[in-house]
Amino acid sequence: MIQINVKQLSDNEHQVHVTLPQSEYDRVYAEHTNKLSGQAKLPGFRPGKTPAKVIKKQFGPKLHEDTVSELLQAHYVGAIESSGLAPAIQPELSMPAVQPDGEFTFILNVVTWPKVDVEKLSKLKFDEVTVNVEDADVDAVVERLQKSQVKYDVEDGRVAENGDQVTIDFVGFVDNEAFDGGDGEEHALILGSGQFIPGFEEQLVGSKAGDHITVNVSFPEAYQAAHLAGKEARFETDVKSVAKPETAEDDDALAKMLGFDDAAALRADAQERLDKEAKEASFQVTRDAALDALLAANVMTIPGRLLEEEIKNTTQRVMQNMQQQGMEANNEMFADEAFKKEVRERAERSLKLSVLIQAVREKAEIELDETAVEEELELMSKQHPAEQHDQFIAWIKDQKEQMAGIRDRLLEQRCVTHIVAEAKTKSVSKALSEWQKERDDQA
Repeated sequence: MIQINVKQLSDNEHQVHVTLPQSEYDRVYAEHTNKLSGQAKLPGFRPGKTPAKVIKKQFGPKLHEDTVSELLQAHYVGAIESSGLAPAIQPELSMPAVQPDGEFTFILNVVTWPKVDVEKLSKLKFDEVTVNVEDADVDAVVERLQKSQVKYDVEDGRVAENGDQVTIDFVGFVDNEAFDGGDGEEHALILGSGQFIPGFEEQLVGSKAGDHITVNVSFPEAYQAAHLAGKEARFETDVKSVAKPETAEDDDALAKMLGFDDAAALRADAQERLDKEAKEASFQVTRDAALDALLAANVMTIPGRLLEEEIKNTTQRVMQNMQQQGMEANNEMFADEAFKKEVRERAERSLKLSVLIQAVREKAEIELDETAVEEELELMSKQHPAEQHDQFIAWIKDQKEQMAGIRDRLLEQRCVTHIVAEAKTKSVSKALSEWQKERDDQA
């Protein structure tokens, strides 16, 4: 009969001692011996007729390893369930170097989540921020669109200036040999945009359609292609056309350029988008204030193993995000003390908030129904073309990890809303432009 003995090492660290009778070990060992006896082909013995003692002598270590593996698989989960503990991370397994006589035993080192009696939410104090969209915010969007929405009209005989779009064919040479990736046809280049290496675009100013220009430049010493870094190069370039930039004369013309009926429709669309951004900003700022207040009011200690595991996971996420953005994640950066301190603080804050939010959820009996999940998926699908909505929803429902993340996010939102409703908050309003500046200053 299996015996479970739980020894508490600290508030959140426990040892679960699991003891099985020797007869259980012997039974499984015998099963593996018989199985191997029927499969083994040893000199001097017919297949399936090798004596058990010969099998044990020849394959003893493997038989022991297979037996231990099966016993652990059979009793690992049950032992944890019987202990009554809820592991926060994967328990660590250990076994004595020498098993006691008459039994088989193993030990599980279990770390559990900290238990916290959440301070009354009515004692929390923080600002409940409402971010508002002002006329100036809409004006700023229209102004940015006016500057960014440029059409280029080809003019015969036009002499290229900075800001013009030139269409070129080019072939690059280093040491009089063309190099891979150094050529292009019908390439549209905005002069002054800095799209090409330093010195290239400047040499096309003053050119016109039909000109052939030899552009002489040097690749930067820190150029991403190491075999070209610091090298002298020439580009044989043919100018195919020169186009003058044209911007909309007024807001109505801009609106039509962007597919709207008139300036009023353009401003209405900008207002709608900004209202959505302001709503999200209002929740985000208030959420951060609420969670900061919750953390300050509830002191706790995160178990060391749990914190180290989260630090490792956080570091891996940072590395993956950098790689996805095409950034180099080098060992020097991860060894930097300031970086490690930031990751540690971020990991500790995340774990503490997980504990506190779960405690708030349980105390307030906050649940999440599938209707809310469906509504969120429908909202997310609107980021895609209408004909792809159903396809997107069907796809994301099959992504278990993403669906779990969506549910966690929605539950957190409900918990934050509950905290704000219970706390003593002060209403604060700020313009969207003010919030954007604060966010940019913190970046």
